[in-house]
Amino acid sequence: MQTQPSRRLRSIPDVYLIAPLTVLAVAFGIMTFTGLWPTTVNDYRSYSLQACAWLQGRLDLGQDYPWLELAIYEGKYYVSFPPFPSYVLLPFAAVFGEHTPDHWIALAVMLLGCVYAVCLCRLIAGDRAGTLALVLFLYIGNGYLFIGIQGWVWFLAQGMCFTLSLMALAHAVKGQGGISLACWACAVGCRPVVIVYLPLIIHILCKTWRERSGVRPWTLVKKRWYWAVVPSALALSYMALNMLRFGNPLEFGHNYLPEFVRAQEGQFSLSYVAGNVQELLRLPPLDERTGKLGYFCIGCMAFWLIAPIFILFFTAWVYALVRKRREHAFLLAALPVMMFLHAGILCMHRTLGGWQFGNRYLLDMLPYLFYGLLCFAPFNTRYVRLHAPLMALGTAINLIGTVAVYNKWI
Repeated sequence: MQTQPSRRLRSIPDVYLIAPLTVLAVAFGIMTFTGLWPTTVNDYRSYSLQACAWLQGRLDLGQDYPWLELAIYEGKYYVSFPPFPSYVLLPFAAVFGEHTPDHWIALAVMLLGCVYAVCLCRLIAGDRAGTLALVLFLYIGNGYLFIGIQGWVWFLAQGMCFTLSLMALAHAVKGQGGISLACWACAVGCRPVVIVYLPLIIHILCKTWRERSGVRPWTLVKKRWYWAVVPSALALSYMALNMLRFGNPLEFGHNYLPEFVRAQEGQFSLSYVAGNVQELLRLPPLDERTGKLGYFCIGCMAFWLIAPIFILFFTAWVYALVRKRREHAFLLAALPVMMFLHAGILCMHRTLGGWQFGNRYLLDMLPYLFYGLLCFAPFNTRYVRLHAPLMALGTAINLIGTVAVYNKWI
């Protein structure tokens, strides 16, 4: 006798399966051109080495790995990146040693994020026109796939931050403050600059609970104080680890990278801002002999060309501003401020990502921009049709650029 699927399973919309499978299919297509299959060895496995060192009872790596970005402090070698990805890899390191399945984990993280992007879309925009297209555009047309198909140390941290940010936003919209703030704290443990979006998470939680039960913010804090337990514990773990390694609770190790030790202005400086802003705005030059645009592989280029979702966000923000949407008054004012603050911190950094296609540091901003876009955009058929060419442009440039850069340099 055949058993019928449960009512709960049958009620799950197909889009939760279609969206991640579509992104996976595109990633597979890139792999066929580049040979970057998830079965390949990860030479840039800093997080795995760190997890193995922890399991062996030591905080440093015990030796130098010259091809990795390692902090050198008091003659010892440390992973110079925020530690949360190594937390995730600990059980894998216990089983696989230093050869953890990082590329597979990166793919799983990408697909999980895609599911949460769909969830966020449905929570805010429902089944209105263009929600599936926007999720696919988020992942395929704005630079994510360049980092999403590889578990290299830099990319794995960004992929986890991207997914955890989407998770934090989705659970905040649901009013699940404990999970939301925990996910946000995990994201900070991957990419610390996303700490600037804490006011947004708190605003969403307060708004959700006010609409649901009329609870005021201060009352919500008194009743749900335990939401802060997990994020506080995570923050303490980061600071304790930093203190034990570098004697400073806020030092993750980047200041002890040789390139920043040698830099006259250090890791962060206002003197870097002008040059970095120029990088984010520069157009690929035209080769008059061949008629080709010279897309950059080192540094950044016109952010709106590589990530056209910024254009979509700006037009939706202007639309909401003109329509005077009172329900989003705080968001209309505060979200651009948070994004400018995020971009400003990035522009004070000595580099904006080095070797890459696109502007990978800006990817950390996209989940929050995506949330704002969902809130501001009208999502009618005409709106979706108007932006279809822009989505196609971003998708084409990023897919071809990703394949070209990997095939040229790997």
